[in-house]
Amino acid sequence: MIMPYGEKPDSDGTIVDFDVVYLELIQKALHGYLGLDVLRCDDIEKSGWIHQRMIEQIVSSRIAIVDTSTNNANVFYELGVRHAVKRAVTILVHRAGTPWPFNIAGLSSLKYTTTPAGLTAARKKLRAAVKASLADRDHIDSLVHLAVPDLNFTQGPARRPIHVSKLQFFDYLVSACPERRITLATGDYEDFKVADVWVNSENTNMQMDGFYGRSTSATIRYLGAHRDPETNALTDSIASALSEKLGKATSVDAGTVVVTTAGALEASNNVRWIFHVASVVGQIREGYRPIDGIELCVSAVLREADRDNYAGHPIRSIFMPIFGTGPAGGDFAAHARACFRRALEYLSTRPTTIERVVFLAWTNVALEVSREILGNMDELTEASPS
Repeated sequence: MIMPYGEKPDSDGTIVDFDVVYLELIQKALHGYLGLDVLRCDDIEKSGWIHQRMIEQIVSSRIAIVDTSTNNANVFYELGVRHAVKRAVTILVHRAGTPWPFNIAGLSSLKYTTTPAGLTAARKKLRAAVKASLADRDHIDSLVHLAVPDLNFTQGPARRPIHVSKLQFFDYLVSACPERRITLATGDYEDFKVADVWVNSENTNMQMDGFYGRSTSATIRYLGAHRDPETNALTDSIASALSEKLGKATSVDAGTVVVTTAGALEASNNVRWIFHVASVVGQIREGYRPIDGIELCVSAVLREADRDNYAGHPIRSIFMPIFGTGPAGGDFAAHARACFRRALEYLSTRPTTIERVVFLAWTNVALEVSREILGNMDELTEASPS
């Protein structure tokens, strides 16, 4: 939020309490809406060089809202920085009746008044503007980028993905069946004890990654191995069970699900089964690529979970990665959108024992992108994070 603080005269001399505008309009409208947090510059920790952190927030925030009511020089400097580095989403607001400088006169701005009725109406308009802007990926609201559409500094510096080790869950309730939910989870695999089934994203050869790999396959293989407490030797429980299940077969069709026991994960993480899904295909000397129609993997997992094989122990919860986005290098946003949409369709329309589908958001960037996608799905309602 780029705006003045405290009581200030606006551009026509009227004293406005901008703290009220911040708390009653901006905070009430947007804090927690679509998973958003709201930050104003004076919310930033005071120690250190505040200008650096201010610029970092202006550049990296998904949304900037700018109140131009006072024609404040600092506000317009920060607006200029934002318009230079972000083609969207920058939303202008101003108190009704205040004039606009010539340079931004052609841009749209949301008008507000500070009466109770005025603030209520403005909150509704602000939410609608934010939701529409986030949903339209081709939208440009920066005067700079409208004038110079090919400017090669459209989204600021790329964020470096960092693993989120904190265990947390973000639930999205399925509107058609509120007892069912899609969940985003962050944390380390060792800490997850919330699902009957863990899903392993595997290749069509069903050859699990080695213990020292960084993939989902390697992690599940290692955590599922039984250990000899005296020699620290590992019994390769899950890979052995998978090999036995395949028999003489050397490959499976794309999207195939092979079910094994959970090895040591049964005792340590309450996992009853591992569903191995052929979500990537290998090519000699070229590595792996995601299969076509990656959402088919989600369908296959959910259908398998509803088979009569599990009638004695109905499957209530499933924990899976976003398929094809690890070593196979699939586009994260596209794959996440496809996987979430297929899970939502299944939970909305099928008779099923499944109550919760948990997707892992391994990094800060994955979490941000995933929350944005789920937050824009009208058939879901976000619950309070846990």
